[in-house]
Amino acid sequence: MRALARIVTAATLLTAGLLMGGCGEDSREAEKVTFNMSWLPQGSMAGVILAIDKGFYAEEGLVVEAVRGFGGIRTANELDQGMFQFGYADPLAVILNRANGGTARMIGAISDRWPAGLCFIKERHKVESPADLAGMVVGGGQNSPMQVLVPAWLEKNGVDKGKVTLMQLDPAVVVASLVEGKIDAGECWLGNSLPLFRRRAEEAGLSLGWLAYADFNLDIYGNGLISSDKVIKERPEQVRAFLKATYRGYAAALADPDAAVAVMLKHYPMLDPAITKQQLLETGALLKHQARAGWMEADRVAGTLDFLRGAYGLKADVKVGDVFTTDYLPQP
Repeated sequence: MRALARIVTAATLLTAGLLMGGCGEDSREAEKVTFNMSWLPQGSMAGVILAIDKGFYAEEGLVVEAVRGFGGIRTANELDQGMFQFGYADPLAVILNRANGGTARMIGAISDRWPAGLCFIKERHKVESPADLAGMVVGGGQNSPMQVLVPAWLEKNGVDKGKVTLMQLDPAVVVASLVEGKIDAGECWLGNSLPLFRRRAEEAGLSLGWLAYADFNLDIYGNGLISSDKVIKERPEQVRAFLKATYRGYAAALADPDAAVAVMLKHYPMLDPAITKQQLLETGALLKHQARAGWMEADRVAGTLDFLRGAYGLKADVKVGDVFTTDYLPQP
């Protein structure tokens, strides 16, 4: 008999910092794995949470424990250290891990394009292209890749990076700094902070504008599912099972977003339903760009690697084949 998955209460999450899935008398017969969400539970994780809640992982013989994370780079490094089997991170985190001798690898895409961009207040600025950022102060979190990616992105678009001031802020104050006019633009993310930025602007009687990096010469992959070479080599069927159930979870969440949000709120009543739903819908739009769920093209991975290698000045010989594999994705 396969194990049934479960999730502990939001109170446990807040005190213990994690979301538990799966146990019961027969759980010893299933493979127990841990998934790092890279951040706190939010709409972008609805596919995973739904797969736990509805028993999709259990049907594949897995008991999944989904834990909170502290950013993609840390997630990739901790995964490489064997702290968990699967995680959520972007190619940047994987490439930096590989450049430092790690073995993290993308096993399936979620965001078919880089999901970040710059939010601004329409009543104060008109921003239609990167050139319009000249003379502005742009804020982002201390650990955001913005500090490195934006200068390289500006140069790709023919903008003098010296004409844009980048400010490092506590992530918790970026949206308030934008609304209050302390910065001219703030980095925000589809499936994550963009709905929150929009909500805060509306509460202040303002209109939010959005300039996506991906619309201007940044054709790179965004967040996806990662594992380590060790897990992939030693547990290939586990990887296949995890991916099959995960993408099934996202398909179900997008087929009925309201039901998916209800599942999220059942376990995390502190979440805002409207923001959670918008995060899910934005994540779904990024996922649906792919011809096949989770698919990644080698040439686009190569372009992603080239851009990040230049932006970060990487000296290590990281190859395209080191960064990703599509060998374990569900068959169409």
